[in-house]
Amino acid sequence: MRKGLGTIFGSCLVLLTGAAVAQPAEDYAPGALALSAMERQDWAAAERALTSGSAKDAGQLINLGEVYYRSGRPTQAAAAWRAAAEAKPVLVYTRDGRVVSTADLAREALARRELGGR
Repeated sequence: MRKGLGTIFGSCLVLLTGAAVAQPAEDYAPGALALSAMERQDWAAAERALTSGSAKDAGQLINLGEVYYRSGRPTQAAAAWRAAAEAKPVLVYTRDGRVVSTADLAREALARRELGGR
């Protein structure tokens, strides 16, 4: 199991403060999830990586939501997470080592936002 990034808020995918950032459990091209940029908290580079292509899957949308949230755009973050919740789910690793569906992860991120958490 991979260590490092990979959780959305708190104890999920790819975030540094327990956030849920998506780390692939399935195959992704190198850099497709912007994990290195997110680990460095280089939100501009992460956003460029995540928005450079036209196809966005749920894992990319999870991380894009995190980038938006971390860069002070909670409305855009929520929109990305809602899109991830509606997209075809994929399995991702979280920072705390869970393997979770992106649909569940997106709902967790939206719930944390509603509660005012990070």
